[in-house]
Amino acid sequence: MAACTNPTKEAPVGTYYDLKSYVEQQIGQLKSQHPTVVKQAGFGNEKEQQTTKDIDWSRELDLFLQADINKQAYQASYQKLRPDSLTYEYTLKPGEKLPVRFLRIELDSVTREPRLVKATLRTKNSLYESERNVWLQSEKGVLKRYHIEGFQQLAWLDQKRFLIDGQIRMP
Repeated sequence: MAACTNPTKEAPVGTYYDLKSYVEQQIGQLKSQHPTVVKQAGFGNEKEQQTTKDIDWSRELDLFLQADINKQAYQASYQKLRPDSLTYEYTLKPGEKLPVRFLRIELDSVTREPRLVKATLRTKNSLYESERNVWLQSEKGVLKRYHIEGFQQLAWLDQKRFLIDGQIRMP
């Protein structure tokens, strides 16, 4: 019977910080407020900057949802560290092969909501390798900036670096 359970279900409350709920709440807030974003995007040596209000927030912040480790299958896969009462840090244990290698969440001392989220996601197999280093900053529970950088590489091609940096300006 245990083999029939869904291994990607969320872990019991309190196992890891609930990053998914926080990011989903931010996505909802951003969709309703339509802020202006100064966005820099780059792939390889090409970079461009634009100012826009036209952002698909679910897609834009998807890697932060992917950085959520609160899944039952991940329950024993991370070393937990609490450097202080406002910081959660999770590092993938040696021998584990999950995409989220590292996750750090720093809470605001007043709101107790994340003020900084940092994560490293890595995928590697015989054909493909990628690494994404992501972080976001919030002030008083409102997302102000997000940053995604890393590389992708197919086994037979050169490594391609990418960057996305968004500064959010609320109306």
